[in-house]
Amino acid sequence: MNCGKDRSYRYESIFAHASFQFCGHIDEYLIANTRHLSLLYCQPRFGEHSHLLRRFEEGKLVEERTIGSSQNILGYYLLWFLHNIQELWRFTRGCKVKTIVFCGHPVAFFGMSLVKLFRNVTYAYWIGDYFPVKRTIIRAYEAVKRFYHGKMDFAYYLSDGINRVFNGGNLIETESHRTVMWGLRPFKDCAFVRAGTKRLLFVGLLREGQGVDRLLEFVAHNHEYSLALVGVAANGYEKEIQADIDRHNMADRVYFCNRFHSEAELRDIAKTCFCGVALYDLGRDNFTHYADPGKVKAYMELGLPVVMTRISGVVTFVERFGAGVVVDSIDNVGAAIARIAANAQGFNDGVSAFNAYFDYETYYERSFKAMEGVWK
Repeated sequence: MNCGKDRSYRYESIFAHASFQFCGHIDEYLIANTRHLSLLYCQPRFGEHSHLLRRFEEGKLVEERTIGSSQNILGYYLLWFLHNIQELWRFTRGCKVKTIVFCGHPVAFFGMSLVKLFRNVTYAYWIGDYFPVKRTIIRAYEAVKRFYHGKMDFAYYLSDGINRVFNGGNLIETESHRTVMWGLRPFKDCAFVRAGTKRLLFVGLLREGQGVDRLLEFVAHNHEYSLALVGVAANGYEKEIQADIDRHNMADRVYFCNRFHSEAELRDIAKTCFCGVALYDLGRDNFTHYADPGKVKAYMELGLPVVMTRISGVVTFVERFGAGVVVDSIDNVGAAIARIAANAQGFNDGVSAFNAYFDYETYYERSFKAMEGVWK
């Protein structure tokens, strides 16, 4: 790779971790605005999977390869680390300008000091979660994140809550250290209110603490509603979900097939749904208090208002723009859905305003302004 300067691109050379999760669109933004780009798409450990490496030159895909992985927890992170170093080494070979290594997991920063000795790189850290629990392994994980946070040239926090946690309770907003939440790409062809349907949508990783059990209980006792569960269950949670479906004879009203869905599949399912639901556990140990939930943004992209529990900084924007209803208990879900149905145009306008604010093309351009100066 011959990394020469070309200011027709906002960024010159970036190596980044990416995800196939339905949120963020950071990969699309980088592809359109980076001259030399390598994206390592990292799949979750659950289920049969492989990582994927895609390399782009001036926005065009020039290489694509699968990267081996493992479902074993030690093998998963060891292989991720080794492949990360290998691919970064290959990508930066012969590069004369500085490369930004843009990652969101501490595994990417092991060996960082050694890489800097031999490659012209700088690191950007997108801190996407914080786990305020007392388990020793999680506390160690958070300590590693804090250690590397202090060594980053750029640090971006996925919520103001994380921003404050990692900065001693202070909210830091500079060009290179600031909150940057998920960006959106609204789908223009998704109608807002689907007349005659009372189908609810749940998108995301299915695990305890996501309110799936409470949502299934609600549907079980309110037969006019149906539900689409779109995602993969973690740690055997699919057994509990299926048991609930069978116990309440909801097979005809609950869609659940425990697999990843393509964007096209998700859009088709969303067109049959009335609103998105995000019933997070409000317990103090739920890390969602510090997160920007991807499922909430996914619902907005699909033109669906959200019914969500009062958790996460995104609540401020949902209420600010009138893009959904925030509830304090699952007992209020029915009333929340009725509110949306009674003011369809108002919530439609709210979703549009929310999406305009977080439109990824302009939102990331504002947020990552400091990264443009790396090659000057």
